Amino acid sequence: MPTGSSCRKNSSLYWFDRKYHPIYYTEKLGRHPQFPFLQEINGVNTSALFVKSINDAGNQQKYAREFKAFDLLLHNSGFIKGYKELSEANVENTFISRKTIGNLGFYDKVKDHIDYIYVRLNPAGEPAKGVAAWKLTNANGCSFYILHTCGNAFYPLPETGVAEKTSEDSNSGLAQFPVSSQGGGCCKTVTIENNISPVDLKNDTVNRPLHIRVNFYQGRIVSSGGKQDTLVTLLYHIDTVRSFKDITGKRLKIYASSQSDKLLICQDTVLKYYTHIFVPDTLKSSPLETIQFVISDTTYTYKKDNHQNPPCANKWEIALDGGISFNTIPRFDNALTHSQTDGSHFAGTFAISRIFKPWFQLGVSASYIKLSYQDDIAYPGSIAGTYNKVTPGKPIIPIQLFGQFNIGRQIGWQANVNLSAGYSFVGGGDITNSGNTLTTKPDMKGGFTAGFKMGIAYYFTCKFGLSLSFNGQYFDNKSALMDYHLFALPITGGIRIRF
Repeated sequence: MPTGSSCRKNSSLYWFDRKYHPIYYTEKLGRHPQFPFLQEINGVNTSALFVKSINDAGNQQKYAREFKAFDLLLHNSGFIKGYKELSEANVENTFISRKTIGNLGFYDKVKDHIDYIYVRLNPAGEPAKGVAAWKLTNANGCSFYILHTCGNAFYPLPETGVAEKTSEDSNSGLAQFPVSSQGGGCCKTVTIENNISPVDLKNDTVNRPLHIRVNFYQGRIVSSGGKQDTLVTLLYHIDTVRSFKDITGKRLKIYASSQSDKLLICQDTVLKYYTHIFVPDTLKSSPLETIQFVISDTTYTYKKDNHQNPPCANKWEIALDGGISFNTIPRFDNALTHSQTDGSHFAGTFAISRIFKPWFQLGVSASYIKLSYQDDIAYPGSIAGTYNKVTPGKPIIPIQLFGQFNIGRQIGWQANVNLSAGYSFVGGGDITNSGNTLTTKPDMKGGFTAGFKMGIAYYFTCKFGLSLSFNGQYFDNKSALMDYHLFALPITGGIRIRF
């Protein structure tokens, strides 16, 4: 692929920080898709379907954030007209050799952050012949790659090149691209030997204490504010005390044993040797002094966030709840007239809402609630000394707009608080006494209603969950009997479906 000024490289995809070693990437691809409309799982398996998916208006609207980033990457890579310049002629189905070093893209939906990590590419689940990819080449012959499985961009480190094979090639093997004009990209095996002769100690020696301490550290490379940082922790240490023969007042040297290693030397191999420990001539030893050596060893691991749930991109939620409802009892100014509860009744709610953020959604709901109580008012036809069952709303149906605030994980436990207001419709009402329906009617009218609901839910996946909630619903309705200011107290459980 052409390099230098002929290739436009204005994206961070092409920027490499040589201070860091590439992360050995062995995870399965697809956890953080950068351009999901180009994933093989979405049916993109030919160059024709690749171009069709890019030009699909539905994809451009559904993945608006990701599509704008893809179009910008094309502009910054020398495609002057962006996605409109892509055709089957400059999209090639190919494979990238395993363990190729380069920048790999990702999209963190929770932080709405698109970036690139420096990796040695060897993901699980890919074919043995390499990582399947689309090679996008502009008019100047400059290219970058989109991986089939995850839809993420990839660009190899220029000095290493990339071994690749198109899907139309034979099975004779992968074509190797040279690493440099001097042929320095070939790996060679070299043998390094370390031979050190021990010192012959004189007869005039004394036993001298030697304190050896070995410290074991663990260094973790973690992500902090979009950047990488290092945390080092002392895991444990070993202390031991030995003695050795020392020539009093003379030079002391400590030698390592001879060793021979075979190493594979490549472009990115680093050899690091340490100076052997020794005591200089100027040190005057004494049998009473203790020589101390401290040896430290540190291992570094890349810490992944194992507690973070995969982000959910759902925009709508449907809720269906059912349970029981109690309601408050009206109190009369007349001390000779009494009222009491009529027990519980079935209650249900259907709601649909738009999810704007994982923590906030707006929607509309319709509920089924029965309002009833008992009193001993002497209605025409009632039996003295008995209670009447008064049902002013049979049922009463509140239609409300609501706002809901969510606290918790998108997958797992979540608490929510719901505020609502709207208008209640009355489906009829009556008064009964000893099983007989009286001629007097509550004749309740529709009126203002408002509610406050608290609940908890557990989402098994991004699309399905179960919930339990407690609701306080206020009704401000007028009727032939009185102006009602009643509260219904439904306790319901139900299902949550998101899409």
